Amino acid sequence: MILLDMGLQIILVSVSGVLTPGPLFFANLALSKYGGFWSGIKIAIGHTIVELPVIILYSMPLIIFSSLNMSFSIFKVISFIGGISLIAFGILYVVRNISKIDNRHYAVNSFRIENPVLVGIIFTGLNPFFFLWWISVGIKLISDSIALLGYPLGIVFLFSVHIWMDYAWLGLTSYFASRGIKVIRSKYHKLITILLTAPLFYYGLNFILVAIR
Repeated sequence: MILLDMGLQIILVSVSGVLTPGPLFFANLALSKYGGFWSGIKIAIGHTIVELPVIILYSMPLIIFSSLNMSFSIFKVISFIGGISLIAFGILYVVRNISKIDNRHYAVNSFRIENPVLVGIIFTGLNPFFFLWWISVGIKLISDSIALLGYPLGIVFLFSVHIWMDYAWLGLTSYFASRGIKVIRSKYHKLITILLTAPLFYYGLNFILVAIR
């Protein structure tokens, strides 16, 4: 897998985690009044403080398995789990868009914490979906990055290609919210979300086929 392909895979797969409306996203909207774009950037910094150690921690078993010459079977299992998870997330996104589920209750009382960095840490660290995504889908990206570039360069590459999406998404949505622009449940958000599910099904099937070969 060439570097460009890996980078594209990271970006398209990361969409399933980055653009998901959840506690961090709604807290970001609630705090947008405190600083607009920069409020979102500060929340992203808090998110980074939690996410980088999690990625490093989840990469440790892969390094151990590789040193024990168990990488072939382990990577097949990881690929299969990642594929199933991506398809499941894709179905979830479609269902949520059709059913118009409103998740604003996640942000209840978030406005009482006025420190955006702290909000980023809390709403990331206490979000089980975040850890579930990294242990199912994310672990596949970690293993592929390490297989391509080795350790720790693979982790640096993965994190660099992934994390800018969090900063862009949280910063821009915070800016739009501070301007009174509706950033969720609009026809554009719904259309974009549905379109972005296509890569999830593609990579999900691809991961499964790699695992069963």
